[in-house]
Amino acid sequence: MTQDSQPADGPAQRHANSQPPESLAQRHTEHVQGNTNTQDALVGAATGLASDANNSSWAARNPNRPIIEPRVPLNPAQKARANAQRASRKISSLQRKESEEALHSSIRQLLAEQAQRMNEIALEHGVSVEKVKKLMGGTKHYTASRSAQLENALMHAKAEEVNRDLPRGAKYTPGEIRQMVKDDRNMQDLTEEEKKELVDKLNEHRALRNMSVRATNTAAMRDVQSTLDTIFKMLDGLAVRTGIYACLFASRGHVYDTAQATWFGTDNIMDFWEDVLQVEADEITRKLEQWACMIGRNIDERETVQNMQRVCTRLLNSGLRTIAKRRDIRINYANFDTAIKEKLSIDIKGWPEGVVFQSPTSVNDLHALLKLRGALKDGSCHWFRMTPRQRDEFHALLDARRKRGEKVGKPRKKRADAGVPRKRKGKENAPPRKRARAPGSSAQAPKSAEFIDSSEEEESSEDEV
Repeated sequence: MTQDSQPADGPAQRHANSQPPESLAQRHTEHVQGNTNTQDALVGAATGLASDANNSSWAARNPNRPIIEPRVPLNPAQKARANAQRASRKISSLQRKESEEALHSSIRQLLAEQAQRMNEIALEHGVSVEKVKKLMGGTKHYTASRSAQLENALMHAKAEEVNRDLPRGAKYTPGEIRQMVKDDRNMQDLTEEEKKELVDKLNEHRALRNMSVRATNTAAMRDVQSTLDTIFKMLDGLAVRTGIYACLFASRGHVYDTAQATWFGTDNIMDFWEDVLQVEADEITRKLEQWACMIGRNIDERETVQNMQRVCTRLLNSGLRTIAKRRDIRINYANFDTAIKEKLSIDIKGWPEGVVFQSPTSVNDLHALLKLRGALKDGSCHWFRMTPRQRDEFHALLDARRKRGEKVGKPRKKRADAGVPRKRKGKENAPPRKRARAPGSSAQAPKSAEFIDSSEEEESSEDEV
């Protein structure tokens, strides 16, 4: 992995390397102050919005979306109780850490003894240590993603029951709620349908919270700072572990938002923008901020039929070009079986149910487009290469259909001037080509390239591969 020539605190290269970035809001302070004219122009453009509309925050610009309510400040009594609970949790945490450290120490000692014993067995029997580990059934366990479990669903249902009307500082702790669940006999004897209903409610609550909007600009700015800082650390670690290059640009979406535009790059990735595209990262960030603030769209304005058609088309074509390793390729929906599956041995898996398999530009249902976009983004709908067995079975199926006289795919449309000599495109003003006559060749001059006889009796399809 290429390292940056300038010293830095970590493997990431940012636009403010001279000082450690305390927060995203401070990273572009000089950049924002140096572009007051740009800010004035953006604010002036915002005054052209409708005067009766409240555009002061992201939540106000999305009135139809659920809102994550900000926390209410605690009164003195609630603060005292919260401090007491915090001190109690601290003591419990220290005790738990001591117990866990003792357990880990015992496990480390056991593992050391086990490793020594495995080495002795390997030397005694003349085999490798890896074979001994394999015969012992040793495996490495990876942490799975946190899906909704019944225990979490029960705690969520009980918390909604007992904490709904309580203010901050007076709510029951997770430990107390867990004990309530154990003491509630009605929650111990649940049918499978009731368990599934509770898990579905928890999934719905998580999805709603994840897709809700922040109520104030301050809350939105803090969410941006926290999330981006986490992403930066993850990309830094990923670059160290795998050697990849990664960069991202982030900007606010409205002139009234307070989150500052910023950029991030691992190692010396930003040299790519300066050396190849001849543009600096700060210039890209400034133009991105200008573009986003001039548009100033809310969620509903972004999720239009036209935008979703473009997004889905872009995702589908990009995925096909990636797996086919070709840049000059598009999806032929009319002849998908022959042009894509038969010719390239590539198929698509996970197309959403209820959505007709056709070009997204032909779909005018916003719900269907959003469903397709979600499937493409989360990976449930993706391209894959067919195995030799799948390819042979599909070819046999097509051959059987052709033998029965079925038309496989859509026939190509005939040209209106089929069989008529026509000029090649771009050859009107081209000088005549001269070719050296080979010794003993005929004296007849070669036919001019300006006119050709049409041997193509059919037009090429618009979305041919």
